Amino acid sequence: MAGPIEFRSFENRQAAASAAARVLADLLRDALGTAPHAQAALVVSGGSTPGPCFDRLSGEPLDWSRVTVVPSDERWVPVTSPDSNEHLIRTRLLTDRAATAKVLPFFRAGIDAALAPAQIERDLAGLEKTFSGSLLGMGEDGHFASLFPDFDGLQKALDPDNRAACTIVQTAGSPHLRISLTLSALLNSVHTILLISGEAKRRVFETALTGGSAYPIAALLTQTRSPLTVMWAP
Repeated sequence: MAGPIEFRSFENRQAAASAAARVLADLLRDALGTAPHAQAALVVSGGSTPGPCFDRLSGEPLDWSRVTVVPSDERWVPVTSPDSNEHLIRTRLLTDRAATAKVLPFFRAGIDAALAPAQIERDLAGLEKTFSGSLLGMGEDGHFASLFPDFDGLQKALDPDNRAACTIVQTAGSPHLRISLTLSALLNSVHTILLISGEAKRRVFETALTGGSAYPIAALLTQTRSPLTVMWAP
């Protein structure tokens, strides 16, 4: 395999979610243990896949008050919308022991979406320089975060040397304007977990791993900057 990738296969999705939660908890524990008042930042994706992982992670005995959760991407909708990734984070992750964690919101009420990336990047600059960990998912079209194959700005967003941390995404296949972290921002992580399930996504992963495909995820799989663990279940 190209790059620092570990592939782990699980019997079912519940087992994969539990394993991902354990790894993320250990990454946060390591970050928080570096100093009495150390802070940690965790990047997480939206969608249906991470929910069970969030349920398990929320019960981990950590000082969650020192953790900031950062969405990998977000639809330009209020947090009250069921389409909001922040809504998912608040209802599935920021519960139980994790209730004291903070969220860095991407949707900013009352402003034009075009102004949001600059505000988000200022807020990101106030966090720790490196994300303690990242939990990402992948679609059957090979997208991750909101970096879709038909996004006009995809090439720049996948440039590992891109200085922009986030970008506005509009595609024909999405009813909502989106804001997504770029690949260069996502690679600024101690460790990344790609949590996927199903035979179709397994095939996309194996094809993209060669680096010769048009799948956006290929850029993540073939990079060598951030260690990556792929966790798959049928």
